[in-house]
Amino acid sequence: MSDKMAEPRRLHPATLVVRWLKIVPQMLAAFIGLTVAVMKEGVGGALLTAVLLLLAGGVFVALAWWRFTYRVEANEIVIEKGVLQRQRRVIPFDRVQDIAIEQPLLARIFGTARVTVETGGSDKEEGRLDMIGLGDARALRDRVRRGKAGAPAAADAVDAPPAEEPLLFAMDVPRLLLAGLFNFSLVFLAVIGAVLQYLDQLGLVEWNQWFNSERADQALHMATMGTVAILAVALILAGMVAGVVRMVSANFGFRLTRAAAGFRRKRGLVTLTDVVIPLRRTQVALIESGPLQRLFGWHALSFQTLGADRKEGGVQIAAPFARMAELLPILAEAGFPAPPPRTEFHGVPRRALLRRAGPWLALAAIATGAAFAIEPLAGLGGAALLALALAAVLRWRKHGHALDDRALFVRHGFLTRRLWIIPFEKAQTINVSRGPLQRPLALASLLVDTAGGSGLYNQAIVDLDARDAERLADRLLALFYPARARARLQPQ
Repeated sequence: MSDKMAEPRRLHPATLVVRWLKIVPQMLAAFIGLTVAVMKEGVGGALLTAVLLLLAGGVFVALAWWRFTYRVEANEIVIEKGVLQRQRRVIPFDRVQDIAIEQPLLARIFGTARVTVETGGSDKEEGRLDMIGLGDARALRDRVRRGKAGAPAAADAVDAPPAEEPLLFAMDVPRLLLAGLFNFSLVFLAVIGAVLQYLDQLGLVEWNQWFNSERADQALHMATMGTVAILAVALILAGMVAGVVRMVSANFGFRLTRAAAGFRRKRGLVTLTDVVIPLRRTQVALIESGPLQRLFGWHALSFQTLGADRKEGGVQIAAPFARMAELLPILAEAGFPAPPPRTEFHGVPRRALLRRAGPWLALAAIATGAAFAIEPLAGLGGAALLALALAAVLRWRKHGHALDDRALFVRHGFLTRRLWIIPFEKAQTINVSRGPLQRPLALASLLVDTAGGSGLYNQAIVDLDARDAERLADRLLALFYPARARARLQPQ
């Protein structure tokens, strides 16, 4: 099999069909223009133009498929493509982090897979094979793994059964359904709005006739406590159903196993994915939970990884819905320490409330005065500003940090709680900053930045005492060098 893989190979013939289907939506604008042409110049000219467009698209798809080849040589993958401008990309095995295999719905119908070559130190796709046979995809992945390990590329080795990978975490259907109920979603409202707006642009729906002041007045007069309650219950049920659909679609068959290079994650209902989360590229761990999830003891675990798929923001989900007891073995396997107890976290000074809640309270006082003097409705704005001030106080109460001998822990949030675990050896920069409202209060913020650190929100410690921030930065810097030395001695 390895000899065959060394010969130039093309993508699966089903690529022609799939790419043809993909370009059809791009021709919708042309078809709309053809409709106008039918009205002005007759059916014959419009149909001729449509046929020419379809033929041109088909010819381009066929040429692109014919000119795309790939082959797997002794120590590298070679991809050549391009119709007018040829490109040749060579990817050595020692730069390949893993071969990710995905099966979207159309690929599953044709028995094919999408293969992405993930390389270390890059956040771009250096090699992608849209549709090859599923068996060829697995053979390619096995061949690259053996090449990285220095094993011979014998044909019998390709067909050897893979070693069983230890299971770390899995989600069955009952847990998926429960997780969907906790992940309430109203995304369908945005979808409905986008569809209505698009239909309005085409002239098929009159948006102004659906939503106007007259309709709003009619709705207010017809509204009763019963109808409002029914609509609220219907909205909640629809949000719960949407959450279940999203959770099941994304995480059906979720399995996290321990592979040679890291964690292997398999999941998906419509699109099946098989990816590896490389341990040596994990930078930060994030444990988060919403208010209802936390009340019942459920959490989610993610890793920020260097060079991760940008579609996911550099974040790889390791456990979407799990107990803390299930997360701890995953953290230990990845080399991250367990979170310390709450009593070991240090908060920020009380005077930080002047910066966090003070501006909102001042604006609320102004709005309240305006409500008495000018406009009573301004009182609603004052109430909203008071709510923002209260939220700032609650976030201040839950914000803090802790240190152990291996990592820095930072926690944020009141409703959605987030806990970052930042190993000392992963630090790239330690930044202490003081904003214009912090300087008069002798406050500062400390951020330990890591490689690819834009994915997991902002793990800064905000509004520390300025002197404490400087001392903490010095301590982190002193802990960094021994931790980096220990990390270099550990096997990858």
